[in-house]
Amino acid sequence: MASPKMLNRLAPPLMYAFRDAFRASDARKSLDLKDGSGERVLAGRRTLARGGIADITLRQELSDDLAALLNTVNLAATQDLSPYAYVEKSVVNYGLWDLTAISIDEDAVNRIGAMLKSVLAEFESRLISDSIAIERDNSIDSASLKLRFNIRAEMLATPVDLPVEFIADLEIDSGKMKISRL
Repeated sequence: MASPKMLNRLAPPLMYAFRDAFRASDARKSLDLKDGSGERVLAGRRTLARGGIADITLRQELSDDLAALLNTVNLAATQDLSPYAYVEKSVVNYGLWDLTAISIDEDAVNRIGAMLKSVLAEFESRLISDSIAIERDNSIDSASLKLRFNIRAEMLATPVDLPVEFIADLEIDSGKMKISRL
């Protein structure tokens, strides 16, 4: 069991180191740092994994990646991949079907929920696939040309998994998905 002090600091995913270096613009800076006595000093980005990050940062990283995933049209939307089973499950087919052709027909809406669950389980490895639950929010008026899905899951994290809950709003006219309240 992790100590209460450690529960507010979580191990960062590998991509966080790259994004953090990009934001700090230090990816090309020399890492051979020495102090006044000539002793080697560890660069800040090398000590990141030892210190951990806050859960709000993990959630923001997940939110950014979910927005990219859910707004990318996969290859299967334009090509028949049925003869290529490995390609269907590979990163070449990253993203969702083209949602601009979907109407507000109930059958089509039900397929979107199942499609979202499948794509999240396949391409977002930080979410525990068995924990993903998607419900359509029927309180949104169909005249607004928007579909809303409430999504709950557990995000893999060290030392404890984090519960996440967010809203995915699909704008029917543009096919864009907006993620909020993560």
